[in-house]
Amino acid sequence: MRPSSDRQAPGGGPRDFAAAEWTKLRSLRSTWALLALGTVLTVLVSLLFCAVIGPEFRRADSAQRRALDPVGLTFTGLQFGQVPLVILAVMAVGNEYGTGMIRTSLAAVPRRGALLTAKLTVLGATGAVWGLLTGAVALTAGSTVLGASVPPHTDAVRALAGAGAYTGLLAVLAAALTFMVRRSLTALGVLLPFLFVVSGALAATPQLRSLARLLPDRAGLRLTQVHQDAGDLSPAAGGGVLLLWALLAAAGSYLALRRQEC
Repeated sequence: MRPSSDRQAPGGGPRDFAAAEWTKLRSLRSTWALLALGTVLTVLVSLLFCAVIGPEFRRADSAQRRALDPVGLTFTGLQFGQVPLVILAVMAVGNEYGTGMIRTSLAAVPRRGALLTAKLTVLGATGAVWGLLTGAVALTAGSTVLGASVPPHTDAVRALAGAGAYTGLLAVLAAALTFMVRRSLTALGVLLPFLFVVSGALAATPQLRSLARLLPDRAGLRLTQVHQDAGDLSPAAGGGVLLLWALLAAAGSYLALRRQEC
């Protein structure tokens, strides 16, 4: 007899598993509260940055405006708005371990890979949709405050799509790490200092700046930026680095879930 992790899950396929995970996620009031908080933080911080840079931007010539990256400026708040999203992804997994619901989930979906795929897919899709919608608001409002005319040209569309890709992959990364450690506090204790302390400290140290560019948040945020300084990753390269982090985390979570006695 094959082990339970390899049995065919009864009562449905991948769509059914994803639908069940979405039902669990959207039924929690905290889901909508955290997404709303993330939107408010993203838009308000972006507006603040655009208001501060606005006078300088309006005095600048075309070359200087390009260097100021008006599109990228409107997504500045995403560095703060991503925190509630990370908390949401962590809690969606960690709460199942904390309450023992993970046993019920595995009883309904004995194939652990199928359960993991459904959970990461729903959280990744939720993060991506949130990033697109919030990014569109930040881009529109920030451009108005900045005094820049940012029509839906190639740079703006690409950066907006990048915001969705970044937030979707970040949610996958956060959820996958939580599957590995099985505790929300442990996952948040790793992720939040990593995103706000370690990443910034490395970026501020000239000798370590090249290493900081390879961290998931620094690399992924390149997807929302247009201007590129010497040594910066291109948006495509930054997205590739973040994708690699997410894939490695997903692979690690699969191996960990197979070995866990839930």
